[in-house]
Amino acid sequence: MKLQSTREQVYETALRMVADGIAHGAQGNISALDAETGLIAITPSAIPYLKMKVEDIVLVDRQGNVVDGKWRPTSEIACHLVFYQRRADVGAVVHSHAPYSTLFGLKDTPLPMILTEAATCLGGSVPVAPYRRPGTPELAQVVYESTGSGVSVIMARHGLLTVGANLAEAYDSTMAVETTARLVWMAKAMGMYPQPMEEDEVADVRRIYLEKYHPTRNQ
Repeated sequence: MKLQSTREQVYETALRMVADGIAHGAQGNISALDAETGLIAITPSAIPYLKMKVEDIVLVDRQGNVVDGKWRPTSEIACHLVFYQRRADVGAVVHSHAPYSTLFGLKDTPLPMILTEAATCLGGSVPVAPYRRPGTPELAQVVYESTGSGVSVIMARHGLLTVGANLAEAYDSTMAVETTARLVWMAKAMGMYPQPMEEDEVADVRRIYLEKYHPTRNQ
């Protein structure tokens, strides 16, 4: 099977979304870029994750043409391709229907950074892309534009999309947004209005994380 390891990573991330409660059935979609071949492993359309197998993951090129696989790729493929086509730093895309993040997609104000843990992954507040119909080029365009050079965007009335150099990074950002959204909602339910972190501090925390947070052998 072509690119078995990449397909396995996409499949395992799909199962993780179900286990973490941010998707059920066939909700959301996931993809990962194989840098060597330039091919993209992406979840198929309308197959529930718990019934999916590794071989069901589809391989496409950067234009969305199916290279290997028996199913159609996700109907949201345009939201994936636009990042692979325009941003060299993106190697994975995760779209979920994470419930608290989706809740914040009912308003048009960015989700603030209130946690250092989220700041390390995200580097700034999470924008809300204006509503466009799912599965359309128009949605892909506003998602891309709203994300800018960042790694996360909430889609109005739809869900959450995050990107990263790899699936681990993209998924960490997914959970960082969802955790932040949940805690902001809980705080407001308690009559608290948490103050966002200073933008300079968020940027510094993100920079330090990128530069220094990696395994280092103890000499």
